[in-house]
Amino acid sequence: MSDINFRLGSSKEPKGHAVIYFVEEENIFVSYVVDFPITVDMSKYIPEMFADQIPDQDMDKIIIPPVPEKYEGSMESLENLCNLRGDDLVDGGTINIKDSTLAMSKLSKLGKDYSDICKDFYDNVSLKKIFNNSADSSKNDFSNLPESELLAEITKIVGNIKFLKDNNESINSEIENIDNISSLLPENRKIKEILRYLDLEKKNSEAIISAYISRAYSMFKEDYIKVKELENEILELENN
Repeated sequence: MSDINFRLGSSKEPKGHAVIYFVEEENIFVSYVVDFPITVDMSKYIPEMFADQIPDQDMDKIIIPPVPEKYEGSMESLENLCNLRGDDLVDGGTINIKDSTLAMSKLSKLGKDYSDICKDFYDNVSLKKIFNNSADSSKNDFSNLPESELLAEITKIVGNIKFLKDNNESINSEIENIDNISSLLPENRKIKEILRYLDLEKKNSEAIISAYISRAYSMFKEDYIKVKELENEILELENN
């Protein structure tokens, strides 16, 4: 996909519809492209006898007119029009309008590139929404549990992480679960500290994780003597 020069709008957040303009001497020529949110099967609307004459029956965009037409106005008025309508404005560069075949080809490529940018953008937005909804759902699964059960969940998840690691499977979702649970616990439980060790690659990782979980239980039970003992144990393990 080639770079597109947006005079108005941005490739990072395309609107899905744009005026593409070209300049020939002092004249401005324009066309309009719309990226469809769906693919239209044109064969449904074309008589069967003519279907073979239509090379691309699946439409995911439209460019009208197929050859840019002269715009009767200034660049400023074109910008104002696009701003008023909420259109992107794409600079297509220079053009030789007398060579209609070349003009059509240049416009077609820019229209396709613009449509591709739109599809990439909306695909990414959809993926982020799915990911965020998944994370929110995971967090909600734990939000009604009391602290003792949250700590028990962490113990189970850590055990599952070890199993997954032994079988060379991904642990990302389990790490995300612990991160979600840690945000539901009081900060002084320090459960977030174990996130650094969940890959089990660092020395004493398992022992450190176990000590942090035991410390959280001791904080919950208000056994501060045990908390101090475990903090000393953690410090020693981390420094060895």
